[in-house]
Amino acid sequence: MRDKAQVVPSFGIQGEAMGAEANIAAWREAVATLFEVDELGAGEPGRFHADLQSYVLGPLLFGRSRASGQRFRRTAETVARSGVDHIVVQLYVSGGYEGVAGAAPIRVGPGDICVLDLAQTLETRATAFENFNLVIPRPMIDRRLPQPDALHGLVLPAASALTQLLGRHFAALFDCAPRLTLDQCQAVADGAIALIVACLRGELERRDAVIGGADDLSLLRIRQHIEARLDAADLSAESVAGHFGLSRASLYRLFSPLGGVADYIRSRRLHRAFFDLAAATSRGPRVSEVARRWNLGSEANFSRAFKAAYGVSPRAARALLSERAPEDGAAASASPLTRWMREIAPRVGA
Repeated sequence: MRDKAQVVPSFGIQGEAMGAEANIAAWREAVATLFEVDELGAGEPGRFHADLQSYVLGPLLFGRSRASGQRFRRTAETVARSGVDHIVVQLYVSGGYEGVAGAAPIRVGPGDICVLDLAQTLETRATAFENFNLVIPRPMIDRRLPQPDALHGLVLPAASALTQLLGRHFAALFDCAPRLTLDQCQAVADGAIALIVACLRGELERRDAVIGGADDLSLLRIRQHIEARLDAADLSAESVAGHFGLSRASLYRLFSPLGGVADYIRSRRLHRAFFDLAAATSRGPRVSEVARRWNLGSEANFSRAFKAAYGVSPRAARALLSERAPEDGAAASASPLTRWMREIAPRVGA
């Protein structure tokens, strides 16, 4: 007989068994780390309802949601307060939404798969829906794609064979999850990530979001080199070109889709600085120390660049994160989904 202690942890909300107010409170708490929600069930017949079943699959969170229509938001303040750095891949079985992901419009319908970057902003209005959600620590995808910054708001259309393949995998994964053991989770996670990366790469290439061919491989290697040296004071377009034996013109051409080499390095340093602040306690490094660690200039220059990127100042971000940090008793009473999100948050520099 299998040791039941080895079955993957699960968490559920059954709206049918709750009153409307209890269902709304449970739903808000369950999704709080991901999104702010409002306009719950507005304009729909009947009371608001939401069902949720989620599983921890090693380093991944996976589950199915069914809910009435509502508005989802992830503002700069939400990003700062949650302090998590993940990619979410969603399959919409029914229903959908439209809105804005970052600065770009997004529309998702039944059968579509969409990708959301939790380090970026979002505002959508969803109809009543059923979807599958896979929450992935960023490094598990970031290091395998040459242009991960293009993922936010990416939609794989329902008619695509790759979308259908991935959708069937999600359905099978949900069916099998309750019977998986903890020992099986890593293999399952590795397989799911490999399939997702293949599908995302195919869609990115189809849209000409990456250059392709030998340049594709070069960009991936250069990004990995930059990521490993973000704290190096001498990291620059010139040092990267010299390391790879490229002319500056060739390097600039490779990074043109990403806004240029210098902007790319700065954005990645700001990203690391953001999650330094997210991981910091009240005894953590000063804002000026974070700026020095990631070579972002003076505290004043860092603050201006940080606010331009995230909509809040470094000090405001830290204050929001301090509000997020729970006391021991509050942590124990938080939704399992919220605790899981914080437990699988990738370490800075991972």
